[in-house]
Amino acid sequence: MRHWDLGGPIRALRRRERLTQAQLAARIGCSHDLISRIELDRCDSVPAGRLRDCVEALGGRLRVDVEWFGEALPRLLDARHAALQNRVAAHLGTWGWVVRAEVSFNHYGDRGRVDLVAFHPPTRAAAVVEIKPRLNDVQDTLGRLDVKARLARHIAARCGWASSGSVPLLVLGEGTTQRRMVTMHAALFRPFTIGRAAATWLRSPALPAPDGLLLFVAPDQTPPADWIGVSR
Repeated sequence: MRHWDLGGPIRALRRRERLTQAQLAARIGCSHDLISRIELDRCDSVPAGRLRDCVEALGGRLRVDVEWFGEALPRLLDARHAALQNRVAAHLGTWGWVVRAEVSFNHYGDRGRVDLVAFHPPTRAAAVVEIKPRLNDVQDTLGRLDVKARLARHIAARCGWASSGSVPLLVLGEGTTQRRMVTMHAALFRPFTIGRAAATWLRSPALPAPDGLLLFVAPDQTPPADWIGVSR
């Protein structure tokens, strides 16, 4: 038996906005009956896109979690993350970068951990690397990366590196879903140098650095010398 727990939060948000069910339905272009079914948690036949529209129209954000055999799924996801992390670290090392993994930081209230921090001694360029096997929340991902980019020199200094410039690098697992998400949010990713152009800069970095780099990487491929697994 399926169990949904969306109706209560959606109803509370709707009432906070002082909207009737009919007014909310008109706002997102659906039927009054659909809103009623959602608030009664009868969502089995409701398209996921409609659920998202309903939540976002009320100023919220819909997130869906998957549970599978207790702790097994987190371990499975972590294995994919680790494979991407290892592949990117290996290539950066080949291209002359010194790499540290899982570097923590705590700077005036901003705290967290960076998947990879890299330093290029000839140019003294630093890179903070965020790795996402699957891109679920674009705004959250870019927000977290922005914090790390602002603190890049501080984070590099913790590793003993005096950087002259820095660049945020976002690595996404290769796949149609990730590419579609980037395309759907093209305006947010406009500052990024993407794909082969990003890999070209990493092979021969020069300052000032780009505003951001974005790579699509397949973790299960043997790393080729010219990184043919990276594409536009």
